[in-house]
Amino acid sequence: MAVAAAHPRDWSGPVTMERLIQAAQDAHPTRDAIAAAQAAAAAQVRQAGAWDNPELELSLGRTRPRVDDLERDQPYGGSLSQRLNWWGKRNARVAAARAHQQVAEAEGQIALAGLRSDVRRAAIVYAVAAEAVIQAVEDARIATELAAMTEARLAVGEADRSSVARAKLEATTAALHRDARTREAATALAVLRTWCDPALPEGLVVADAFAGTATVTDATSLALAADRHPQLRALAEAAAAAGATVNAEREARMPDLTVGVFADREAEKDSYGVTLGFELPLWNRNDAGIAAAEAAQAQARAAARSERLRLARDLAEALGAAQTAQGEVKALTEQAVPVAEEAIQLRTSAFQAGEASLSDLLEARRAANTVRAELRDARRRAALALVDLGMAVGDPSLGVAPADIPQP
Repeated sequence: MAVAAAHPRDWSGPVTMERLIQAAQDAHPTRDAIAAAQAAAAAQVRQAGAWDNPELELSLGRTRPRVDDLERDQPYGGSLSQRLNWWGKRNARVAAARAHQQVAEAEGQIALAGLRSDVRRAAIVYAVAAEAVIQAVEDARIATELAAMTEARLAVGEADRSSVARAKLEATTAALHRDARTREAATALAVLRTWCDPALPEGLVVADAFAGTATVTDATSLALAADRHPQLRALAEAAAAAGATVNAEREARMPDLTVGVFADREAEKDSYGVTLGFELPLWNRNDAGIAAAEAAQAQARAAARSERLRLARDLAEALGAAQTAQGEVKALTEQAVPVAEEAIQLRTSAFQAGEASLSDLLEARRAANTVRAELRDARRRAALALVDLGMAVGDPSLGVAPADIPQP
């Protein structure tokens, strides 16, 4: 979290989802891990193109003459040799390393997409919890006022003690619910802080937790978008890298050429020369390396086909879940909530006029709270389903409600 500490962010007022995501990308270790993986892949490319180190060999000996009139000698010398790869072999090795570098870059995009998705989820959960707190606080206030009203009626003989006790129980229960919802919101905010910034303030308002820019919901357009999924790109790059590795292993069968020079010195003579050598591929033609690379290539291709099927399933499930939840949101907003609000108003007016009992009023309020809770849950499921839909097509920013779904 060094970035957030060095440059404090201003979180006053409503914040957008994009600001939270940007803060997470700046501060979360995921970006450092991605950079490290990409740097390692780039280093492999440099290593693949490097020349083999030359080999220096020094010798020092001692002669033991078999003829009596010869003196002993201490010959010494040295040799320097350089191993040279065939040009095609080196190029194939570099091409394989570069292909793996492309895989690392594609996997980095997948990791960033996962980070953005996780932040969106955490923000949505917090936004729903914050809305629940607002409703719970209002319910607790009304329940307290209702208990006070019932006590006032008892004083003038218009209510009995059982009604007062019931009103007080309702107020106590509402206060307990308010405290529980407050703790849930605090927990959700604490989780969001671990993703974005420990300095996120209490009472944070996420302005667009349930809205955004994406409006595409038809299966055909989404299926076309899914074809550009970064996971599919990464698997395609992995298959290409496996193919390049196969080529590199096949080229590795070509023997390398070793050239060198040597110099030896004895008492009566100096020797100089050059050497030229290469290995004879009689016992080992790298068959195992080629077979392993070909198996890895087949595995990568199969994984790509399997992943495409999985993404198609995820797309169908997420699209269905989003459309179902959006339909519930629309129905609850346009039909159930207005009826519940009207029922509360009518029961409240009747209770104040002495034409309805406390039980009738409490029943109406419970029914309305149930409808409100169902609406919050439907909006949460719709928002999370759209995040899943975005991940299925490789675009986490698709976690938005379509324009035809009413927003509160």
